[in-house]
Amino acid sequence: MNSMINELKEKIYHHKTKSYFGEIVSSIENGNYRSAVVVLYSVVVCDLVFKLMDLRDIHNDVKAHKILSDLNVEKEDSPVSSTWETNLIEKSFKEAKLLENDVYTHIITLKNYRNLAAHPVINSIDILFEPSKELVETLTLNMLNGLLIKSPIFTKNVFVPFLEEIERIKSEFVETERLIKYIKSKYLQHFNKELTEYVFKNLWKMVFRNEGLRETKNREINFKVLTIIYEHNEEVLFTYFKNEQTYFSEFLDKEMILSKLFDFFTMFPNVFVQLSNHAIEILRNRAKSNHNLMIKSYFMSESIEQHFDLIESSLWEVGEYYNQPYTHMYQLQIDEIRFLHQLAVDNQVICKFHDTMISYYIHSGHYRAADFAYDLCIEPYYVNFTIDQFRTLLKGSHSNEQCHGNRYSNSRYRRLLEEVTSQYGKIEDLEKDYPEFFQ
Repeated sequence: MNSMINELKEKIYHHKTKSYFGEIVSSIENGNYRSAVVVLYSVVVCDLVFKLMDLRDIHNDVKAHKILSDLNVEKEDSPVSSTWETNLIEKSFKEAKLLENDVYTHIITLKNYRNLAAHPVINSIDILFEPSKELVETLTLNMLNGLLIKSPIFTKNVFVPFLEEIERIKSEFVETERLIKYIKSKYLQHFNKELTEYVFKNLWKMVFRNEGLRETKNREINFKVLTIIYEHNEEVLFTYFKNEQTYFSEFLDKEMILSKLFDFFTMFPNVFVQLSNHAIEILRNRAKSNHNLMIKSYFMSESIEQHFDLIESSLWEVGEYYNQPYTHMYQLQIDEIRFLHQLAVDNQVICKFHDTMISYYIHSGHYRAADFAYDLCIEPYYVNFTIDQFRTLLKGSHSNEQCHGNRYSNSRYRRLLEEVTSQYGKIEDLEKDYPEFFQ
């Protein structure tokens, strides 16, 4: 027997279907191919009923409820008629949307072979049809792949209820780890390649191309789920992204959406270069004119070190007054500093991060900016500075009154000297060069 049948039978969704399927396997293994076809059709009919019941009882599907009610009435009115089976297939396809076009066609084909196998033909030499082993295995694989291994909600019709479910649970799964477990358990483990691509493509549209009230309201949770889907199917979706370059290169050129788009590329930087050239140039221009986007845009630089150089040269400029030689063009936010720190750690360039933090601090444009920069950029990290970085920090601070001219500066620099001494021993020239720092 085809090994794929044995492999796929373990993935059958409904436990009753899985139990019934054993008879099909037994018939194939013993060469009873006519029986296998007849039982396979019966199992398919049962599985459709089970799936409709799940949609009705678990997912409160109104259409499934009506289909089952109508079929029960029909069966009671004509208990010996098999018309309800035909109607079940038709309604599952047209109304419940349980079946894709190709799966529906395969079921109709199976039904025709089942009729040939089960019903004698008196005007034929071979009164009973005898299917070949190859035919039976093909029919069986078609049913396994197209229907039996699938959850009732995992056809292309899943996207709307999928979105509704994400919206429903967004306040319940605030923690990313819990959300990942939920999405993987309820959805991703059931998705095949085609469905993964389909859901990702449509969710991308919701996040980056639509701005209706509902899309705006749910953009954050939809973005989180989008990244979860990509992260857990990266190999498949990277190829899909590349093949569908034109589709994924279209997005709304608005700051809120661009921020999320940049967030996506910070997580998956190799995807950025798969965009169309025009999209890449648009994003480069937006990064040049928006400091928040520029800080995230390391995926546009040739190296992480080059990105830190870009940040350092973009965040300050020369001031107008002798006692205020610099001014910040942009005030770094704590989440941006944490992002840059993690970027440096991940890429083993932590020394470059420290250089950038020191540069940002010593180029503070006023006292408040210096206090803010010291607290966020120097205080958490100075225990790991090199002696050369301490020297740069002290020299730059000494040249900028906004750093050394406030009431907190002496206590700050005394702590820095204590750290230098504990790590490198007493450095005489530091106190000599900057005596006012260590009073």
